[in-house]
Amino acid sequence: MPVPWRAGPLRRAPVVATLVGLLAAALWAGVVSSGRPLPSAGSARDPAGWAFRDDLGQRVRLPAPPRRIACSGQDLCDLARALLGEGAVTELPAGMEEQHLRRRAADLVLLPAVTRQPGLARRLRARGWPAATLVWTDVEGLPAAALRLAGWVNRRDRGQELAATYARRLARIEAALATVPSSQRPPVLVLAWDRPPVWAGPGSPPATLVERAGGRMAPGHGRDPTPARSRGGWVHLLRRGTGLAGPGAWLAGEERWRRSHWPASTRVVTPLLRPMVPPGGPPAATALYLPPDQLLGAGPQALDGLERLAAWLHPDRVDASDAPLRMVPLSVMD
Repeated sequence: MPVPWRAGPLRRAPVVATLVGLLAAALWAGVVSSGRPLPSAGSARDPAGWAFRDDLGQRVRLPAPPRRIACSGQDLCDLARALLGEGAVTELPAGMEEQHLRRRAADLVLLPAVTRQPGLARRLRARGWPAATLVWTDVEGLPAAALRLAGWVNRRDRGQELAATYARRLARIEAALATVPSSQRPPVLVLAWDRPPVWAGPGSPPATLVERAGGRMAPGHGRDPTPARSRGGWVHLLRRGTGLAGPGAWLAGEERWRRSHWPASTRVVTPLLRPMVPPGGPPAATALYLPPDQLLGAGPQALDGLERLAAWLHPDRVDASDAPLRMVPLSVMD
């Protein structure tokens, strides 16, 4: 069955956009607040008032705790649905949030730190939409993010339940792999895109996923410390994001790929169903496929990705029966 993003540039565009959003949001670091509701923004005689500060320090005022949320970004929407239920959350198309907002359809607009529309939160507030930004950078921050959002929407009991579940799952993987010596942690290549090849370095958010799953980032960095110039604008976004996550967080370019050194034991994990790489890549014939939100995100789906990745790397320690693994061929370009 053909894969949509292999059929041509137009059909590939939605997948590229998804990767851009996931990677840019995951590479951004923000200020994390306590998420505790503030006293009412109105007078003491206004008991229905509700206010809190979001993760960027912006004070958000509402007449009552929000019950309907419009959100941008898969990670945020997944977390909001877990707290409030499917019917209470409207997911806005990335880059078209303003066009799809409808009056009385939401009590609060929830945004990630990075959107495809600069200044979106400010513009929404100027138009009378209460907008809040929730920031976390990797799956380790998921329990705390659930608690903060639960405070904003006055669902503390549910937030504590979710946070405990997320923390328990993280702890289970950590305990299973705690005694794995460094020599038994296989090198892992996270191939985010293939034309041109873009892969994760030690400073990228997927590196946290790999390390928590009992792997280590493959040392295929080449000798050039500067990210290669890309042929596509979306890779330029990755280069901009690299500075936010540390030098070498994301690497790109066919020339750099060919100069890199890939150990013979390198495992490859990718969000592409039919990845193709230039010659000179790792000798692996297959790659583990994880959907973009499981591999490159930081939300509840990334926790699923962590469990699958750990089960793939260490099947003797982590059970994969509840998380079937999908392998895809790793083809080399002619």
